[in-house]
Amino acid sequence: MNAIFPIIILFSIAFSLFFSPEVMINAFSSATEKAVDLSISLISVYAVWQGLANLLESSGISKKISKVFNKPVKKIFNTNSDEAVYNISLNLTANALSLGGVATPAGIESMRLLDSENNEHGKTLLMVIASTSIQILPVSVIQLILKYGESPNLAILLILISTVFSTAVGIILAKVFR
Repeated sequence: MNAIFPIIILFSIAFSLFFSPEVMINAFSSATEKAVDLSISLISVYAVWQGLANLLESSGISKKISKVFNKPVKKIFNTNSDEAVYNISLNLTANALSLGGVATPAGIESMRLLDSENNEHGKTLLMVIASTSIQILPVSVIQLILKYGESPNLAILLILISTVFSTAVGIILAKVFR
């Protein structure tokens, strides 16, 4: 598969250059403009949410929020480390808000802490839940939908349903193959 995809791309470019170079050049330039415009709009959304996450962390509110999840996270992930619980809670909350930039460092730290406990079950479960991540508020998708003038209501509901389903299936499979 790694060889087929580049061959298809090279063949398509060569075909386009030979038969309709003006169409390909116009498509490249318009796609570049759209990509830059889209990137700028998404960066602004990520910057706002990253700033909010930093504000919550520096004010200590995120520590208080993680205490709400303390008992369930300790039981589900089979850990006694308060630092691991905090990072797991931060990872899951950031993933629920579709903030991968905030979730990733917390997930990596959680994995390191769970690894120091030799907690394979917790690491596996965190990987499954973080990968399938229930999206309560998919901000990047909402931004994309709003950018193109549509209503995000149905998309939000469908994303929530599909991510809850995928997370449930992932957890069940992790438990079955444990």
